[in-house]
Amino acid sequence: MLAGLFAFPAYATGVFECEPTDRAAWLSQEQVSEKLTDDGWQVRRMKEDGGCWEVYGTTPEGQRVEVYVHPVTGEVLLINQRGTILYRKEG
Repeated sequence: MLAGLFAFPAYATGVFECEPTDRAAWLSQEQVSEKLTDDGWQVRRMKEDGGCWEVYGTTPEGQRVEVYVHPVTGEVLLINQRGTILYRKEG
């Protein structure tokens, strides 16, 4: 009964937002993790944020970063390290 009193809208908390996509078309966390791991990344944790998969992990070069991944394609859209954008996909 009290749960309704504390309901808040879900806003993106990160620095990036993806274009809205059909949730049914999203890759699972396991699929995104496998794709990144195959590309040499180490994945520590992952959550949904701003319509993207937000991944905390380590790049193939050993940098600890926050990465925003397109939820349908698995493409890396943004790499952020302590407030500095290291990569942002054009477009």
